[in-house]
Amino acid sequence: MKFIKSAAIAALLGSSIVSSPAFAAVTVLDTVTPNDATPTTLAAMQTKCDDLAAVHGTTWTGTLDETTIVANATPVSGPTESGTHSIADAIDGTLVGAGTFTPAHLEILGDPFRNGGSVNMFGIQQSVGGHYSASQYDFEGQFDTTFEYSFTCKMKESVTTPATGHHIWTLDPSDPNAAACLAFDKNGLFQGEDQAQCLWVVDSPGGTEDQDRADEFSSVNQTQTDTLLAHEDAGEGFDTDETLIIGQVVVCISPSKTGTKLPGSWVQQNGYTGDKCTTTWYNGGAMVGVPNLNDGSHNFVTVPVV
Repeated sequence: MKFIKSAAIAALLGSSIVSSPAFAAVTVLDTVTPNDATPTTLAAMQTKCDDLAAVHGTTWTGTLDETTIVANATPVSGPTESGTHSIADAIDGTLVGAGTFTPAHLEILGDPFRNGGSVNMFGIQQSVGGHYSASQYDFEGQFDTTFEYSFTCKMKESVTTPATGHHIWTLDPSDPNAAACLAFDKNGLFQGEDQAQCLWVVDSPGGTEDQDRADEFSSVNQTQTDTLLAHEDAGEGFDTDETLIIGQVVVCISPSKTGTKLPGSWVQQNGYTGDKCTTTWYNGGAMVGVPNLNDGSHNFVTVPVV
């Protein structure tokens, strides 16, 4: 048997109990960690490196260094629910009532009792079944979370390299003019050119080579979908067949007669259908069995004669 919070007892003098307003809110209970970068994300990183290289010109290239990829553990956004959920997804079918509770059938347990010197008599009210306008429960659902991934681009520049070689004298080596060929090379003259009997001989051809440049850095975002444990605090309403203890309510009153301010006849209240709304029961004390929860407070009051 469950109890409704005492803050709601007064509202039961009407037809329902009002508790917290039903503002839907899902709280993720699991911790989300970033996944490894996907092939799509790796491709996006390489595109970023290409863009960084293009800023310097067509002779530059940027290459993603996958060993430098680091995911920031703090999400850029999320987790945000990407699927749907309902009370049918409640784990183990466990639902907790929320919002407004409307009793199906109200009853009073036992006989009326007094509480101090009040002219009213009280009873413990219970609801046999009812309807909650909202619900709380745990569930597992699909959630999207976006993380930032930083990385390094290895930068290179393609540089043109000249051919290297030397001049040789094609005639008699003892000819004094042969020394001129050596002078050409010593002074860097006529490189790559034949000069009369001094012929150019290629030692290594010219071309291009990639030279390292300073690393550059960038980042991209990646969104992942995970199945996570979450809590719904204001889901859809549901019926219950449980018996719920509401609490203390007035079950017998003696409203004043019009104009005289004297007590009128006893009237049953809040679902009490018994026969104890009488002055005899009220005044009986221990002889009749009526308890008084606050026996030292204002015990002598005016009650109906009958």
